[in-house]
Amino acid sequence: MKTLAKLLFAAALVLPLFVTDAAAQSTKQQIEELQEQIRQLQQQNQQQIQQLQQQVQTLQNAQQQSDQTLSQINQKQVESEDAWYNKFMAKYDSGFVFESTDKAGMPFKMKFGILAQIQGYVNDTDDENVATNFRLRRLELSWSGIAFAPWFYYKFMIDPTSSQLMKDMYFTAQYVNTIGPRIGQWKVPFNKEELQSSSALQLVERSIVNEQFSLERDRGFTLQGALGAHNNFSYAVGIFNGDGINGTSVDSNMLYVGRIQLGLGGDGDDKFDANGTYATAKDYGLTPNFAKAPTFVIGAGGSTLPGLNCDVKEPNGGACDRIAALEMGTDVDFSQITGDIMFKMPWFNIEGEYDGRWLNPSTGGQGTAYDQGFRVQAGVFLLPKTFEFAARYAYIDYDTSGSVVPPGVSLESSQWELTPGVNYYLSKSHKWKVQLSYSFIRNEYTQNAPDIDENIVRAQVQANF
Repeated sequence: MKTLAKLLFAAALVLPLFVTDAAAQSTKQQIEELQEQIRQLQQQNQQQIQQLQQQVQTLQNAQQQSDQTLSQINQKQVESEDAWYNKFMAKYDSGFVFESTDKAGMPFKMKFGILAQIQGYVNDTDDENVATNFRLRRLELSWSGIAFAPWFYYKFMIDPTSSQLMKDMYFTAQYVNTIGPRIGQWKVPFNKEELQSSSALQLVERSIVNEQFSLERDRGFTLQGALGAHNNFSYAVGIFNGDGINGTSVDSNMLYVGRIQLGLGGDGDDKFDANGTYATAKDYGLTPNFAKAPTFVIGAGGSTLPGLNCDVKEPNGGACDRIAALEMGTDVDFSQITGDIMFKMPWFNIEGEYDGRWLNPSTGGQGTAYDQGFRVQAGVFLLPKTFEFAARYAYIDYDTSGSVVPPGVSLESSQWELTPGVNYYLSKSHKWKVQLSYSFIRNEYTQNAPDIDENIVRAQVQANF
């Protein structure tokens, strides 16, 4: 019994030790397992962190690339907005217009216009065969506008159907309405009928008076402007070669010209326009019809070319032909005057013009020849802005006094014209229209020479873009 008790006692002492050691071994194993799990978790977390860092870097690179792309797009947009083609616009405004939108910077405007006229006519003249023909009366291509300043105006116009290709080429610096210079080639500011645009003629052709007294186009320099609160009074003074269109002077004898014009009324086309085709009152030549309100205009002009030698230069008009017919020689003082008046209403219009010319030879004791002519022209709308009846009477009286006409020489003493016509305006303006006119012209001569009569029928279709 005592032995058994000792064994039990000893077992009781040793057993806890075994249990404690086993528990310690189990705890250590658990710690190691936990540490391994922690290590594995750390490794996994490190991989995940690395993956996340890579994803972050990738996103950062993508964001950077996106920012660069956006910056490039913005830069291109800015560059595109600043590009020259975004500073201009195109439109149609009585012509094809290309103009700058930068009005404060360097303004630019160019208007391109086309005038096309196709004409058929029959001319039955005494002692001549009847002439029947179709022709391109005009094909005018024009470029006009302002360049780099609102006061700097330019115009170019050519006509491929004409023997004189270049019609207009000039520059105007109209900084203020009161005065401005112009240089180049354009219509001489003299008689009203010639200054009237070919696209806005009330009858198919201009009168016989215009053929004889017109100065047409020439190369030169003018000063022009307008006075008064409403720019109703306009003027132009200038000096020209006197050689006519595309002519170049070979002497120092120049053509001196001046014109004034006063317009009254509510239409507005009697007012000065610095950027107009011609110096004053839009284009000097006011549209004879299509009035919005009663309009009254009066004008006058004068010109002189001292010492004209037609062997050296030949101004437009009939001066040189007249000098040759009168056998005046090569040194003739040539001067002209003109005066015109016009009144128009929405349904009715009338105008008149007077022209006079002095030819004073410096040698031979021959007297001064004074030729004169006038025209009266009127129109009435049978349908408002659509169908119009118009008519013109023109007369020229040539000086045939004994001190002027050489003995035994037969030459023209007078000439008169009667021209009725009808107009159909397709565009309710002069742009698109169909015209028909008949002209009877009588040419009377001295020395009992027989008269020569002309009968001319003209039909014309016009398109003006």
